[in-house]
Amino acid sequence: MKKTFATMYDFLKARPRTDYIFVVIALALFAGLALWNIAGPSIWFDEAFGAYMIHYNFLDIARYTATDVHPPLFYWLLKIWAAIFGHTELGLRSMSVFFGAIAAIFGYLFTKRQFGRKAAIFGLFILALSPLFIRYSQEARMYTLAAAIVLSATYVLTRALESKGRKLWVIYGVLVSLGMWTHYFTALAWIAHWVWRFIVVRRTGARGKELRKKFFDKEWLTAYIVAVALFLPWLPAMAIQLVVVQSGGFWIGPVGVDTAGTYFGTLVYFLEHDHVTGWWALALIAMGVLTTALTVKTYRKASRAWRQKYLLLVCLAAVPPILLFVASLPPLTSSFVERYVLPAAVASAFFTGVTLVYGLSGIRVWKQVIVYGVIIVMLGYGLTNMYYYGNYNKNSRTDIQTKQLVKQVIDKADPGEPIIVSSPWVFYEAIFYNSNRNPIYFVDANTSYDFGSLDMLKYSDAHKIKDLSVFTNEHPVVWYIGYSDGPILAPNGNWKQIDTTSVTSRIDGKTVYKGAEFAVPAS
Repeated sequence: MKKTFATMYDFLKARPRTDYIFVVIALALFAGLALWNIAGPSIWFDEAFGAYMIHYNFLDIARYTATDVHPPLFYWLLKIWAAIFGHTELGLRSMSVFFGAIAAIFGYLFTKRQFGRKAAIFGLFILALSPLFIRYSQEARMYTLAAAIVLSATYVLTRALESKGRKLWVIYGVLVSLGMWTHYFTALAWIAHWVWRFIVVRRTGARGKELRKKFFDKEWLTAYIVAVALFLPWLPAMAIQLVVVQSGGFWIGPVGVDTAGTYFGTLVYFLEHDHVTGWWALALIAMGVLTTALTVKTYRKASRAWRQKYLLLVCLAAVPPILLFVASLPPLTSSFVERYVLPAAVASAFFTGVTLVYGLSGIRVWKQVIVYGVIIVMLGYGLTNMYYYGNYNKNSRTDIQTKQLVKQVIDKADPGEPIIVSSPWVFYEAIFYNSNRNPIYFVDANTSYDFGSLDMLKYSDAHKIKDLSVFTNEHPVVWYIGYSDGPILAPNGNWKQIDTTSVTSRIDGKTVYKGAEFAVPAS
């Protein structure tokens, strides 16, 4: 057995031309894990919002997302992607798998260029098994796109620093701007770049005016002038969105002493801190202690140039979550959610690969195999949790079951019986499963258009019931569905209940997605 481990180790070490084999295997592993059951979970509100929006033209997409909380680039790309691959769950969510692969490739290229092929390969496999990364590669949202932009920009930055021209600096500036057009919290990664640059420049001995001059050299200024100039058209919309969110509050809970535990627990096990118990807790603590010790060891024995490269990876992995935590402290509104710093999670995988490869060098191969084996087991456990929870909303403690509810109603309903949804939030999710057999509607009079995310419903008559009495005269039997802790109640007391249906969550045992069939007396 020991000889077998040594042979595998020597093969990895001595065959640089086989790199592409390992890269293909890692990417195939990632794609297989990400595509596994990708169409199974129900579309949830954030995905459904985008799926509904892409039916509009590009200008309207920008207009509607401007009243929400995100910039429009992801939705523009999703519209193009859906036109090619379809509007199904697989069609929409597969775009995130694609950009997840792009993020992985650029993470590999960056790590290989800075730290060598072995560290890059190990980091790539750790990322391919990362439950948090796999989870958000299965969701029709902008997080893997943001990660792809951040990792490609970091790679271009390292190339630009070694070049004599400005072409790569301009490309870097374009990527910074594209990141901001995708998700505002990519700014945390750009700040990480600034923090790293400040440390590097300061370590040259520069102070005061000299430090400012070296920091803000022509190339760096060129890149960020390009970035700001390209983002300028959207800047007023961003300012309004940030003011609305900060003044009106948000759904995210406050940060606390458990935030760090939940972050690392989610990163490795896809579990919140209070669910990481027993031997799994011990393994997480032990791996954290080992990684910290190896980080110190690796840094101390490295050359000055190597330390500089290492610090960039450390900053990209650590600065965004730290800044997001600080930005979530009172009086600011909390915004700490793990997916918002997915680029940092990607960087953490490659940081772990680099640290283990260099920190464990000189140690017997079988001991290294044990460490890597434990990591694989931990990540494997995290993947089982990720598949189990799916798109379970840990913030609202809700298992999204709209898809299952609509299917049950259609199985019970006669052709032509309409489905009325009790709230606009569930409507966005339900309309994704609309059919000509049992069309889906919502009641205009029951909807308060207080949030910008409802503007698409407010300014359109599609699927809208303006006069419920007229509608029920034409459709004397209807299904009424929604999300409720109690029984599903009809909009009017004179409706007669005929049948009911509901979906019970396999995760928390709650039965909150409910529907009822009603006969409506003629008015």
